[in-house]
Amino acid sequence: MKAPKTTLIRGGKVVTGESVLKQDLLIRGEIIAESNDLSGCRADLEIDAEGLLVFPGAIDTHVHFNDEFMGTKSVHDFFTGTRAAAYGGVTSIIDFSNQAPKESLLSTIKNKEEEALGKALVDWGVHPVITQPYPETLKEIPLVVEKGAPTIKCYMTYREEGLMIEDDDLASILKQLKKAGGMLMLHAEDNNIIESNVSEMLRSGKTSPIYHARSRPPEAENKAIRRLLRTAEKTGGRIFIVHMATEDGVKMIAAARDKGIDVLAETCTHYLIFTDKMLEREDGIKWICSPPLRSNSVRDALWEGIHNGGISMVSSDDAAYSWDAKLLGAKRFDKCPNGIPGIEPRLNLLYSEGVSKGKLSLPRFVELIAVAPAEIFGMAPKKGTLSPGSDADIVLFDPLKKWTMNCNSLHMAADWSAYEGIKITGKIKKVFSRGELIIDGEKCLAEKGRGRYIYRKLKKGTFPFNRKAVPLK
Repeated sequence: MKAPKTTLIRGGKVVTGESVLKQDLLIRGEIIAESNDLSGCRADLEIDAEGLLVFPGAIDTHVHFNDEFMGTKSVHDFFTGTRAAAYGGVTSIIDFSNQAPKESLLSTIKNKEEEALGKALVDWGVHPVITQPYPETLKEIPLVVEKGAPTIKCYMTYREEGLMIEDDDLASILKQLKKAGGMLMLHAEDNNIIESNVSEMLRSGKTSPIYHARSRPPEAENKAIRRLLRTAEKTGGRIFIVHMATEDGVKMIAAARDKGIDVLAETCTHYLIFTDKMLEREDGIKWICSPPLRSNSVRDALWEGIHNGGISMVSSDDAAYSWDAKLLGAKRFDKCPNGIPGIEPRLNLLYSEGVSKGKLSLPRFVELIAVAPAEIFGMAPKKGTLSPGSDADIVLFDPLKKWTMNCNSLHMAADWSAYEGIKITGKIKKVFSRGELIIDGEKCLAEKGRGRYIYRKLKKGTFPFNRKAVPLK
């Protein structure tokens, strides 16, 4: 049998969730074989990483590919979306798959398998989304967990779109997931508050983008989180709150975990970069997302939550709709598809705004983009680490490179960018996925369809990932 190809990455600063060490990495085939001083070692391919940072491949557990929503469809499919991911240093993604009317829960996995076939450039997983909480759907929960999709999402809003799940049904789903070894992901916004506010604002002629944010105030999110925490405490189930964007939310999660409630939360890149002032601009529809962008003080509180460990990770919530689709909301905010294309900018933005500005240490940065997603969502130890035996998902990063982020410098399929003109410090140089060089500067070398399904299994017991952030150095 022919020996697998070896690649040696020499002289870079290897960053893990706990340390920064100048080391060499040896890749054998698809796996990291050794991490040490390998000055006497030789390989088929040797790469000089002097002056570069070496990260585990980033993991984005919150993307919406082929997403049909508010009368339109996202422009990221499993080719364009995973290509953008690869350019952004993302070597694993998990996509949401909505249960279609009259379809089974198991079909959510099959549908994504069909979408990914012959297209995916990086490895991928599935979050089934329950839209029909009937008894037959609940019976399928153990089956999707066994298929390696143990994280199921539900919405607490979007009644008109057919996505909202009532509290009693959420409790039933959570009980089933607890038995099956799964976790419930929640879009936490109170639908009654939102529907009442939207109706009132439209009657009053308040239709510009800023009123999207005002129709979904922090209390809509906070009220939903409080309800969820009560349900989690009663059932003993595990919950994960997606795209959290309130100061009180950070505090409630910390307090709940102190009480022993099994809850974790993420926030998203755009909440750390922008505020609701963007919605007052003439092109404010670019920043319509849900939950909405908040005030400066909330943005600061989210950064603090990341630093002190209250927020466990940062995802992109990539929802890439065309500019024509966003223009549906030009005269009425409630007609604008909610979402921002963000899968590619995430790593660069978190480094530039976090590490280079002293808000994050390098180890905490790696926790947020790789270690925590892998551990929380059942991909460790194959993903999210640079330890021997793990998949050789690796990013080589130049920490000093200066550049401007805009539509032309990014590779996403959307024909507009929410991050136009942002000055960035640090740039991805090379990306490896399972030992294969897939991004080399501006060249994408990955073959369509090379990405594989990620079978995931959650750890048993209360999730342990709640450590304090590594002190800034």
